[in-house]
Amino acid sequence: MTSEAPLGEAGLLARMLPHLSASDRLEVGPGDDAAVVRLPSPRMVVTTDTLVEGHDFLPDATTPVWIGRKAAVQNLADVAAMGARPLALVVALSAPADTPASVFEELTIGLAGRAEAEGAEVVGGDLGRAEQLTVTVTALGALEEGRAPVLRSGARVGDVLAIGSARLGRSAAGLALVLSGRIRVDDGRIEGAGPHGDLVAWHDAPEPDLSLGWTVGRGASAMMDLSDGLVRDGTRIARASGVQLDLDGAALAPDAAQLEPLAVELDADPWSWVLHGGEEHAMLATFAAGAVPVGFRRIGRVLPAGGEKDHRVLLDGREIRGTGFDHFAAPV
Repeated sequence: MTSEAPLGEAGLLARMLPHLSASDRLEVGPGDDAAVVRLPSPRMVVTTDTLVEGHDFLPDATTPVWIGRKAAVQNLADVAAMGARPLALVVALSAPADTPASVFEELTIGLAGRAEAEGAEVVGGDLGRAEQLTVTVTALGALEEGRAPVLRSGARVGDVLAIGSARLGRSAAGLALVLSGRIRVDDGRIEGAGPHGDLVAWHDAPEPDLSLGWTVGRGASAMMDLSDGLVRDGTRIARASGVQLDLDGAALAPDAAQLEPLAVELDADPWSWVLHGGEEHAMLATFAAGAVPVGFRRIGRVLPAGGEKDHRVLLDGREIRGTGFDHFAAPV
């Protein structure tokens, strides 16, 4: 990064605000004490999440634009997984005092661009100082009148488990490359990844089809976004619904096969990336048998619970080792 003279908060905002669009539903936008947004429905859906430098991303292995896009995606996905349409993002950016103004500007470009792709917009937020770069996003969405939210608790025995993504494990494989120490991102160019640069890019800024959540996904019996791994998030659906989920190994085998070349390089297990890799943010849902909509693919089935508290995720009827990502505990 090139050094830049400090601009102060007003100067930073002058560089950031021109990148924000304003739709007709935005009555008062950035620049006042709070935004005023006209809601298409009185039923608001709200969620929030944070990315912290050193924990959720490494500056040398990503770009500010990608950080912004990822921060937007992980929040927009939560709204979409409820069957609601995203409307607006409120963003709090905190950074060290010597952070170049271009970082704030590029973060804004990433946030605003990804929000606009889903028909939403950045309507306001906050700037502050911190020891490391931190991006906190609150997403607002609207749920149509008369339409029930899609919860984790609706999966029924006999349903099909499906994922709104062509392949799984890409983000985890990209993270493995980043943690290998081979990767450096310079001005958007991924160096050191060889033929696997797309995996790093997917980890840094995943591009799931979130519209599946508020379109065809609204017919799901249960749904959530895949953020902490197929087994961990599947277990959340299983527990909430009082069932077991049985993954289909044959359906997931192509996912593992596409990652095999990198797994050989890194002496890793591609199945671990597929089963436990997080930060995909695709829609994970259950549907009635024979009713899986276009955009989703079948990866398993819903079974009765093995006992009163036996709500697990299985692979071809067998127990799966490992638990996926947990912020406060090391993965098994």
